[in-house]
Amino acid sequence: MITGEVSGDIYGADLARHLYKQGPVQITGIGGERMRDAGVDILFNASDISVVGFSEILPRLRAILRAYRIVTGLIKSRGVDFVILIDYPGFNIRIAGVAGRAGIPVVYYISPQIWAWRKGRLRRIARRVKKMIVILPFEEVIYKKAGVDCSFIGHPLVDEIRVTRPIEETIVRYGIDKNRPVIGLFPGSRIGEIKSLLPDLLEAARILKSGNPQIQFVMAVAESLDFKPIADIVSKYPPDIKMIRGEANDVINICDVIIAASGTITLQATLFEKPMVILYKLSPITYAMARLLVRINHIGLVNILAGKKIVPELLQREVTPEKIAEEAKKMLYDKEYHDRIARDLHEVRLKLGPPGASERVAKVIAGMLSSA
Repeated sequence: MITGEVSGDIYGADLARHLYKQGPVQITGIGGERMRDAGVDILFNASDISVVGFSEILPRLRAILRAYRIVTGLIKSRGVDFVILIDYPGFNIRIAGVAGRAGIPVVYYISPQIWAWRKGRLRRIARRVKKMIVILPFEEVIYKKAGVDCSFIGHPLVDEIRVTRPIEETIVRYGIDKNRPVIGLFPGSRIGEIKSLLPDLLEAARILKSGNPQIQFVMAVAESLDFKPIADIVSKYPPDIKMIRGEANDVINICDVIIAASGTITLQATLFEKPMVILYKLSPITYAMARLLVRINHIGLVNILAGKKIVPELLQREVTPEKIAEEAKKMLYDKEYHDRIARDLHEVRLKLGPPGASERVAKVIAGMLSSA
């Protein structure tokens, strides 16, 4: 089981737990602490190879190559009977090729975003992957048209909100005043995102606080990140920001408005039907290359699923403290606008399917294992 993303670690851990329930199986691979806690034998930590954009690859290239050698060595030695790939396409599509040549079946869970860019990868996926399991409904049609055996099974995040603690308990735990507005800050799960977005987020918080001293700020720091350096940066800014390690869903649950880096966290906010401002900022080189390759109208998954812009997206030079604060204020103080977004988010939430996605995936894989 291989992932190079924080979100993939979440999905992989849940899938592993359900696979263990299906029968005797040993799972090894690349992942994070959640997969390790779920019983996966972690060969290499996913946080060491997680990157955003082209410019981040070079500093981590040595780690990526080492992880690749470890996994391919295991596959070529016939040390595994089955391969489960979770997102992380640049790495995992190559692993699928190695596994295919070794005659080992490959299931790809959590599709690469081929609908956004590099559709040419569809042909390689069709040759190398035995089964594609997707978590966004429109992806199934794309893969089936390309001749890939593909199933949409719902989104595993739907189960995440079911285990969120009661909002009253979280309010007490975090020391939040329930009679004052709360804004949640989510600067991303990778160090590159933190470096590019955190200063603008904190300055936006200062602007918002100066306009309304009653606003409370809560920041969720991804478990994959080193908490202390981020806390040191945050402490240098005027607004009192309560920092929480992990617990993203609990943080979202108590917020009136979310300001977040584009990614899985925006779908988590969608499941709680929380209005949000989506931020997307890459290095100039990476963004210039992306503009040549990407073929979508929206960046945020929530807007892509809706087929229209229901929450604001601030891209590149638009990511300024002033614009972030302006969008957040509109959601906070314009009740009609806030409620309209919440209604649209409810419609998107319904598209993500019913609970139990990870269990359904585990049953599909268990069936393939038994018939192999």
